[in-house]
Amino acid sequence: MEGAALATKCHVYFGTQTGKAEGFAHDLCREANSQGFPCEVFDLANFSPGKFITCNVAILILANTGDGEPTDNATGFYNWLRSCRKEDHAFAQLFYTVFGLGDRQYVHFNRVGRFVDERLELLGAQRIYQQGTGNDGGTIQQDFTEWIHGGLWPALDPILARTGDDSPELPLPVLEAQASFDSWLCPAQEKRNAPYSPKDVLSRAYFDSYEVRVLRVGELRQVQSVADGESTVHVELDAGADSHLDYHAAGTLEVLPQNDMQDVEQILPLLWIPQQSRTAVLADLDSMLDLPGAHRGSGAKVAFPLPCSLKDALVKYCDLNTAPTRQMLHALKPHFKPDVQFRIEKLLNDCWAMSVIQDRALAWTQFEFWTSLEATPLPLGAFLQYCPRQRARPYTIASSPLQSAGIQIAVSLTSWPKLHLDDFIEALRARGIILTATNSGLQRKGRRYGLCSFWMCTRLRKGDLVAVRVRPSSFRLTSRDVPVIMIAAGAGVAPFRAFWSELRYREAPAILLFGCKHPDRDWIYQKEMQTARRHNILAELITAFSRQDAAGAFVPTVQCGSYVQRRLREMHSRVREWVSAGGIVYMCGSTAMGKAVLEALTEIFGDERILQLRQEGRIVQELWGDTLHVSVPLKPPAKRKCVEDVIRKRRSIFPKDYTGEAVADSQVHQLLEAARWAPTHGKTEPWRFVVFAAEGRLRLIEATLSFYSSQSPSFWAQAWNGEFKGFPEFKAHVDKQRSAKWLKCSHLISICMRRQQYQEGKRLFPEHEEIAAVSCAVQNMHLEATSLGVAAYWSSWFEHFTASSDGIHFHGLNAQEGDKWLGVFCIGHSDIAHRYRASRRSVDDFTQWRST
Repeated sequence: MEGAALATKCHVYFGTQTGKAEGFAHDLCREANSQGFPCEVFDLANFSPGKFITCNVAILILANTGDGEPTDNATGFYNWLRSCRKEDHAFAQLFYTVFGLGDRQYVHFNRVGRFVDERLELLGAQRIYQQGTGNDGGTIQQDFTEWIHGGLWPALDPILARTGDDSPELPLPVLEAQASFDSWLCPAQEKRNAPYSPKDVLSRAYFDSYEVRVLRVGELRQVQSVADGESTVHVELDAGADSHLDYHAAGTLEVLPQNDMQDVEQILPLLWIPQQSRTAVLADLDSMLDLPGAHRGSGAKVAFPLPCSLKDALVKYCDLNTAPTRQMLHALKPHFKPDVQFRIEKLLNDCWAMSVIQDRALAWTQFEFWTSLEATPLPLGAFLQYCPRQRARPYTIASSPLQSAGIQIAVSLTSWPKLHLDDFIEALRARGIILTATNSGLQRKGRRYGLCSFWMCTRLRKGDLVAVRVRPSSFRLTSRDVPVIMIAAGAGVAPFRAFWSELRYREAPAILLFGCKHPDRDWIYQKEMQTARRHNILAELITAFSRQDAAGAFVPTVQCGSYVQRRLREMHSRVREWVSAGGIVYMCGSTAMGKAVLEALTEIFGDERILQLRQEGRIVQELWGDTLHVSVPLKPPAKRKCVEDVIRKRRSIFPKDYTGEAVADSQVHQLLEAARWAPTHGKTEPWRFVVFAAEGRLRLIEATLSFYSSQSPSFWAQAWNGEFKGFPEFKAHVDKQRSAKWLKCSHLISICMRRQQYQEGKRLFPEHEEIAAVSCAVQNMHLEATSLGVAAYWSSWFEHFTASSDGIHFHGLNAQEGDKWLGVFCIGHSDIAHRYRASRRSVDDFTQWRST
């Protein structure tokens, strides 16, 4: 902004679906003001083109939703920006930067952030600071903090005027419940719709939703076990004329969940309620609450609709199963004693500690956090206003309005093993945030369940009221009479159940590929699928059962059967035929399934054709994230003591001791990121990796067997000292290892070396130096795996295949140019890794010192 006056204010815009981007926007604004930069936060739902163009300095914090789509509140801005032309607006006067939020497990990670960043630059706006990205499946808080402190303030200095001295932090406004709880109480007959407006994005769901009655709830699985996290229910809701719910087949129904009363009863003793009201209120959770001092028609913004009962506030609106946000900590901090305020301040300034508290896999509850911090009692007004809001859960509608009067959904129970907090509590205690080393009140047992799915799978009954709203969805059956290829796993079949209600009126073939673990355990909607096939609504029904062995038995711990992507490859010629006839491919299920199916389609059609089909809207995906894993290391990585600790704890954990549970792709990316920082010679970076996941592991095993199947009798007489008489015996051995070892690995990463090629005037490094560099890269992965709690092992695989030109060529390398395949890096999860012990000789036993 050379030669011109500095801008006087920075506008921070957020696009959010779950509230995280909104929280980051307020965090950034708070810190910017403390730095002396005047700053104001704006919701993109209230976006104005004129105001945006003339704000001079804009920071955009943008999340994704669905298949890389803009969030609901940012859709208008996104569409406007896409339609803008450079000559229409004075974009050259706009300075901007972007921080994008997303999850690396999804195919289109951070697509909205990238688009907005690139589009603004194309329109002539001036980027003042590099785009930041936060991985919601990893340490997103650390990503955001590092982005801010990596140079944002110096980037703002030349263009934004500071106010002078750092501004003091002002306490956030809170409801006046601590001073006089009685002033909140109002007679039950006064329950009414007050003219309040929602405080934040998540609050809108409460104001926009409708309560509908449950017509039916029924278990869909053949074998149900809630204790093991195995339940899928079919829920039908009243969608009559009075429900205000217009929907289309496979649209999105958002359901507002409810806390378990046990969680409410657990948090109640921690809340500050004046003594004169406490007994009456706790005895009657139906006591009505209102906002004191607010005049009707004032438009006061509140966290949830008022008046409401205390029970509704705690059951329906407060997310008691989520750790406090930074904003909540700032709001409640002034209400505590100085020693507690000091510990909260340390927590707010400790990026690693905040990552521990807010890690989704660790899943700290409100009760666990405040009890561990010994920060009680909690001011009720501030707690109700700033406690994280219940987030509406999206479910794909499994019915068509042409066939059903009600809205129907399939809900699968989500669950994970509960992770103990003892080690993290000890680490936080060592950093002065938590006082006690252990806390007997936080002993965790059994499984952790998804809040909404657990409620609907275990407590929902016919006649109950559920708060819902319908949201537009791009997952919609085409109006053209063309082949429809539907690919689903588990509850992902829900939208296709809605589709086949409407496919009966078409001539073009409809094909369903459905996968589950075993036909006698979790084949949901089995009879309906078979009926649709019998009546030719489905031209073909192709199934894949991943836990069914060759004899038809259920094998719970090993992936021994087939997957939909394998069945897709087997029928590649017909898939080509259907797509050539104008067909559309729909897929619904987990992100891992979606990636695997897309890989299979890419093998069938090639990269260019797949890109074309996606641009034409002929490959449509609706995917959701996979199992959560802890993304924050047990110890802060910055201190040298932590590096030494990781080195000492590194172990080779054998695949036979893996559980078969998947390692998140985001963590695999972290391992590979660590690998690329290995030392090298002459910047050759010779390491190459090929990652085999899910179905890909079977391809590696099959390629290995194919190589050995062509060997002569003389080979078997010499190989492994004649351990195997021939290929059949060897194959039986490998087949046994397949279940006992290799398929227990989440990922098999082939370790390859790309040999430096001769160039005139350049030194050719010795082969052993290139192999050493690759080994260092693998060691980096091993150390990173240890810090993430991931089990790892470098296997030499099968030596004749790894040394052969066939094996090297299989990985896309060239044996004639000196490339090598050095084995396989196995990773997975292990419940008994702690049993692995190591002992080492003294340094003096293997070291000589020569000083002369």
